[in-house]
Amino acid sequence: MQRINALLALGLSTTLFFSCSSSDDNGDPAILPEIGDAAFEDNLSLDKWENTDYGTNSDTYGTPTGWETSNPGTSFLSVVNVYEEKDDVISGSAAKLETKAIGITGIASSTFYTGAFKLDLSDPAKSAQLGVPFDKRPTSLSFSYKYTPGDNYQQFTGVTGTDITGIDSCLVYMYLQKRSGDDIKRIGTAALQSSETISDWTQKTLDVTYGEIPNAGAGFKLRPEETGWANADETPTHVIIVFASSSAGDYFRGSIGSLMYVDQLSISY
Repeated sequence: MQRINALLALGLSTTLFFSCSSSDDNGDPAILPEIGDAAFEDNLSLDKWENTDYGTNSDTYGTPTGWETSNPGTSFLSVVNVYEEKDDVISGSAAKLETKAIGITGIASSTFYTGAFKLDLSDPAKSAQLGVPFDKRPTSLSFSYKYTPGDNYQQFTGVTGTDITGIDSCLVYMYLQKRSGDDIKRIGTAALQSSETISDWTQKTLDVTYGEIPNAGAGFKLRPEETGWANADETPTHVIIVFASSSAGDYFRGSIGSLMYVDQLSISY
């Protein structure tokens, strides 16, 4: 039970949904030893998916090639909340993210991100590894999306949800970092947190701001493990990109049924 709780605490974004217990303020999984590479760049269209089976009680599910999702954690309770969408798309395939009810914690936000999930039973908080090596300086992140927040915004304590004031929101961000051992500085930031209902496919472009962002708000502020802001002209070593259906999922707050579709990403330089 302790292992499952830790996995469900696995969050990924200022809320992301479902997080590993050493998530930050933003709800993201802890940044741990780097693994993988920028393979996500070969699948910005989200047209390539792989069947994944973590040997849990859930069925196999699709994972966008080059990306990771919240499914490895939620699947321990037979819940899958990131899907390959083949019908309602711009072209090819899209990602469908749905915040769902789940045992033990009541709610599980949905997310996909650059990084990897490698189950560590001795320390479940280290299972989610956020970010991949990346040395470019993009000017913007673009994507097409739709979003519908769920009806009841709730705070969950265990499986019990209490209605609270507010509306659920989706979260998208791209962080460019310079890492040297435990010294992790933010170089560039692009982010969106929005409760707006977007019923039709809409293209959104998030410009990257380089250097320090004074009075940084939701989606822009430093993560707990970040030691400060880097100079605006520095070269990144890593990039974190996150999409989440509920921005406060790591606090077990959100709306069951919040639904986000994402397709056709692009990065401009």
